[in-house]
Amino acid sequence: MSTAPRSLFRRSLGAVFAVLFLCWLFLVARELIDIRVLQVKNGQAENMLWAELALERARDTHVDPAALAQALQALEGMREREWRLKGHRTPFRLLQVIRRDVVLSELKPDLTGRDRVLPQESVPGQDERWLYTEVSDAARELVVRRWQERPGDWHFSLAGLSYYARPLLYGLPLLALPLWLLFRLGFAPLQRIGAQISARSAQDLTPLPATRYVELAPLVGAVNSLMARLQQRLDREHEFLADAAHELKTPLAVIQLGAEGLDQPDPRARDESRERLRLGVQRATHTVHQLLALARSGADTLDLSKTRHDLVDLVRERVALAVGLALQRQIELALEAPEQITMWLNRESLCSLIDNLVDNAVKYSPAGGHVTVTLADVGEQVVLTCSDQGPGIPAELRERVFERFVRLAGGQPCHGSGLGLTIVERAAAQHGATVALLDGPQGRGLTVQVSFPRGEG
Repeated sequence: MSTAPRSLFRRSLGAVFAVLFLCWLFLVARELIDIRVLQVKNGQAENMLWAELALERARDTHVDPAALAQALQALEGMREREWRLKGHRTPFRLLQVIRRDVVLSELKPDLTGRDRVLPQESVPGQDERWLYTEVSDAARELVVRRWQERPGDWHFSLAGLSYYARPLLYGLPLLALPLWLLFRLGFAPLQRIGAQISARSAQDLTPLPATRYVELAPLVGAVNSLMARLQQRLDREHEFLADAAHELKTPLAVIQLGAEGLDQPDPRARDESRERLRLGVQRATHTVHQLLALARSGADTLDLSKTRHDLVDLVRERVALAVGLALQRQIELALEAPEQITMWLNRESLCSLIDNLVDNAVKYSPAGGHVTVTLADVGEQVVLTCSDQGPGIPAELRERVFERFVRLAGGQPCHGSGLGLTIVERAAAQHGATVALLDGPQGRGLTVQVSFPRGEG
């Protein structure tokens, strides 16, 4: 089930606005917490100050209730002027001047139409809506009790929400266009890379040009690495086709010649044609097998599935299959190996390696010769060697025999496909092994040594 394509551009832009919104929420929450803590502390200090000022007025005028009320009203006027100059509403308050439990004067707030009730005068103290303070003059038996509304309630009202939301509502539209432009510019190099890839033909696997942006360098490097691997695979396919065309021409020509000779009336000529036909088919079959092995040996190491195998059993099995050819050529074939060596390997690839080693050794050894296959566990390595008593290969020519279709034996041309050691080298590389060509026993013949690392997978 296909899903609708998503926009990385919109996702990134939305993430930025989400972060801005979360920052705004954090700042508003911090402000409201500050109001609940700091402004309550300041409000209580202010409440106590006005209560002490009221006590000062009461000391001089408590004997005359009218004068006391006038003094308190004058004091209240001063407070209201202060708040007007600040540009804020004057907080509600309830003020009582008491002498010997008798209320001499009281100033009550006008709470008409307000979502607020007067504090409980019979139970002096603070509550959720009012701050409370009390000051006294023991000599004159005066007590001033004052309640003032807790500050900050406005911030939690609809007007307060509008106040805090205004910067967000005004700021986001102003930020939207610059952020959109910045993100368009930021994603432009990525879009250019996509356009470069889209404009290429299927045959163009050249690397992308290097980018100057650190963030895009891994992407460009990964794409170039993929293109390089694809180019290598295409080159191997072209190489395989060229190899097949090159190597099959001769056996096919022999087959055609043999088939045409079957129509001749002379029995001896027909027998010779049948023999040529048989040899041509045999050589073509061998060439096809070698070409397929070469193609498999050229696969990427990561494409190979490796499992745990007993290398000794595998080598014993492949050597046993070569016994028939060795008997035909009167070659003594021997295997020297420990009881068991368990390794991670690809069976098919390693079978090609062993078969080509043994086949070459048997093919180039003289009749009555000896071919010895040795397997040894040497510390961090497992070493496979195959020694023959053939003509060997001069040291100066040993590098060339790993090239495709090079046929050398003692420096002289010889029969064969010229792919055996190429397959050996590639199969060894797939297992992280190295191949070395050494002199045979007693300086006669050739020893091929393959050294495998003791990896666990």
